[in-house]
Amino acid sequence: MRHSNAQQFLIAPAFDTSSTQDLALRVDEAYSSLEVNVLLLEPNDQLREALAVQLAAEGYQVICAATAHRVFELLAGQSFDLFIGKEETPPRSHELILELKKRWPHLPFILLVERAHLHVAQQALRHGADDLFILSQPLEELGEVVERNLSQEALTRRRTKRYRTMLQASGEAVLDAMLTALALRDVETEEHSLRVTAYTIEIAERMAVSQAEMYHIERGALLHDIGKIGIPDQILLKPTKLTSEERRKMQAHSIIGYNMCARIESLRGAARIVLHHHEAWDGSGYPHGLRGEAIPIGSRIFAIADALDAMTSNRPYRRACSLPNALEEIERCSGSQFDPNIVKVALSVPLGRWEQLRHVAST
Repeated sequence: MRHSNAQQFLIAPAFDTSSTQDLALRVDEAYSSLEVNVLLLEPNDQLREALAVQLAAEGYQVICAATAHRVFELLAGQSFDLFIGKEETPPRSHELILELKKRWPHLPFILLVERAHLHVAQQALRHGADDLFILSQPLEELGEVVERNLSQEALTRRRTKRYRTMLQASGEAVLDAMLTALALRDVETEEHSLRVTAYTIEIAERMAVSQAEMYHIERGALLHDIGKIGIPDQILLKPTKLTSEERRKMQAHSIIGYNMCARIESLRGAARIVLHHHEAWDGSGYPHGLRGEAIPIGSRIFAIADALDAMTSNRPYRRACSLPNALEEIERCSGSQFDPNIVKVALSVPLGRWEQLRHVAST
């Protein structure tokens, strides 16, 4: 069977990639298990929101309640590391403290108290409250009060999560450095990434893709070739057409790139696009031979943008074709190589817009 100009870049080898398919899920589960969960009780909406924002900024997972009844419902259904809340105003019988300590004796209890009611604070501590936070204190001091009341196990989780968050940030910086290194090896790869990202975003916007999904699509498009950092120069920079064996090794870049991105929390969504950006609608792509809507939407959009740029760019072994001819070829491959619905969107973009995007991304 003759392969199209677009499809010559998307021919599938047989890779054993079963170990990569559930990596992102395992990373998600491991990261969420580090959350420190705080239950907050505050009847005043404005104050409750302010306290929750402060705690979230400190890295805590915060669940809010406006009534004691709701507190008991939440505690019956899930596990918390600490409770922070206000008794009835003015506090009298300390029923909330007594009931919480009776049913959840190991749950740390921080009492929110107005300065005007400090006279009952000592009584509250005798009834089982572990600590106090005076609401006239700066909210920035709340995190310190919470941390000193956490169990050793919760504190360990918190510190581990903080450390991993720092690693995530540094991981993105490392990938940026790798992209720069890759650009120094192969200038065309950098220019191609910028153009294909612009094309991908154009199509995604016309499909009204959500902002959350757009975040991952944009990063996936930009990083799609990051795995080429692991491809030898004699293959990556070869001025003539690749042999079958060389093409098989080159195609490993999608798996290499996935493994690089999937370990960074903020890039997990992008990692799936990096892994599957050479899949084909009819299942003839790589690395997993996914078919139809089993291919992530971002990868399906990207595949068209990638082919469009590949066909309209010069290669040492062939000349670029015109933009109309490239779009004609994409239309011909609709339903085989490409998602037919996304092809329709791509064909609806005026030629002048494609030319504008190419010019801007190349300058």
